[in-house]
Amino acid sequence: MTPRAILFDLDGTLIDQFKAIHKSFSLTLEKMGYPAPEFETVKRAVGGASETTMSKLIGPEKAKEAVQILRPIFEKEMFNGLEPLEGSIEILSACSKHGIKTGVLTNKYGPHARKACSFLGFDKYLEFTIGVSDTEWKKPESLLSQYALKKIGHSSQDTLYIGDSPYDYKTAVNAGMDCLLVSTGTHSHNELTKLASGLKVEKNLLSLLPLIGIS
Repeated sequence: MTPRAILFDLDGTLIDQFKAIHKSFSLTLEKMGYPAPEFETVKRAVGGASETTMSKLIGPEKAKEAVQILRPIFEKEMFNGLEPLEGSIEILSACSKHGIKTGVLTNKYGPHARKACSFLGFDKYLEFTIGVSDTEWKKPESLLSQYALKKIGHSSQDTLYIGDSPYDYKTAVNAGMDCLLVSTGTHSHNELTKLASGLKVEKNLLSLLPLIGIS
């Protein structure tokens, strides 16, 4: 059944911002006296909020301090290599044409998430972009999803969640939403299909269009 609304994750789902993310985390950790992490190390750590990512990289003790250093650095680097992932504009445009409301629900810092969406021209399709600092919750907490569902005006039964990670799958499950995943982000197709029997995982957003019924 074609959904009445779709909520999207951002990094690794709609956008590729990993070049800027890696450089910003590297500059931050070097400033704190740590060695610069490898690109794949940072990419694999992304998914939760910045503090969660930092905790994975350097431990929880200095994660909050690191995030305070990170944010102004990321402000300067955030458009460096920022690109829409294959099919992002197409799926947002198709949803708009078919009367399907869309929004972004991400663990990226809210102001940064909105700047990225604006830079890439997603704004004209989206009802909203909700990120960390916009509410007291983070994915995969169900209260965050309920807040987003209320804003988009549809129930969990009528809303689909699209992402690229186990965080996104848990976000959908905790809120009672159907879920589709793409292997364009932090986890491989094989890793994602192991999350649940029958879970649909595709190579990119374009491949999801027939599953949504708007091809």
